[in-house]
Amino acid sequence: MGYSFEHVDLPEPAATARDHAEACMDLNGSCGNWPQCYDEYSSLADAFQFALNIAGMQFCRERMRWAGMTYQATPQPFPDWQFDSVDDWRKDQRRRDAYKAAERAAAAQTSPGKVGIPEFKLTSNGPWVVGETEIEQALILYDASPTHLRAEWETDELWVAWLDWLRETRTHGGFTVS
Repeated sequence: MGYSFEHVDLPEPAATARDHAEACMDLNGSCGNWPQCYDEYSSLADAFQFALNIAGMQFCRERMRWAGMTYQATPQPFPDWQFDSVDDWRKDQRRRDAYKAAERAAAAQTSPGKVGIPEFKLTSNGPWVVGETEIEQALILYDASPTHLRAEWETDELWVAWLDWLRETRTHGGFTVS
């Protein structure tokens, strides 16, 4: 099991390619250009993605916890599946769009009064959205950590790569977790 991360806001033409690939997946690859449309999206979005295996995510999550960058919370449930079947899903664009908007809102949830990133977003494949504000708060908390701790941790290539990813995504809408 691994974790895949991607910028929320992709530049063009990767954003359009992602939209097309997602729409095609919603319709079971019936765009007439499957799987090439997904391959094109994958190629264009590659520079805006990051991946960790389960051990790597655990390592980064533990350091984030130690630095106070995350907080414990219980996630609110995602919307119930409102469709009778996959065919029902495919035939009703309006209901599909409403469901996807509700799912996206659930994926972006935070806990009022808490600062940083809710740890539940980093313990499963989501889908989760970690927003710019959450990332900025987490990085501020990290920067407030003891200097000797940061100096020691920043000798580790994985940790430095993760910090670089966080810093990069805070100006690109945040990132998705899948």
